Amino acid sequence: MALLLTGCAHTPTKDFVQGSVRITPPIQQETEVQHAIIEDGGTVPGRFTDAEGRVFDYYIDHRIHTKHPGAIYLNAYPGEPKSVRVKNEAEFKQKLGF
Repeated sequence: MALLLTGCAHTPTKDFVQGSVRITPPIQQETEVQHAIIEDGGTVPGRFTDAEGRVFDYYIDHRIHTKHPGAIYLNAYPGEPKSVRVKNEAEFKQKLGF
């Protein structure tokens, strides 16, 4: 007799998921976008598009006196209301080749 339980298995995903943010690899860095120079100590802005066509702005935090140097933020500049700090940077970099 075989017993099949549905809904109990966890299927790993290739997507990077954090809260409401879902990014499907591969991503395509946008090199044509020109960002304003950020005079805060060197925060690096950029933009990429995921495999589903979703566009993400990102910022690598190099603000003077930041508590999280090198942290990656999505959607908005660090500290702005819609800014999302990537909590698991190792997973983010591994899954997205960032």
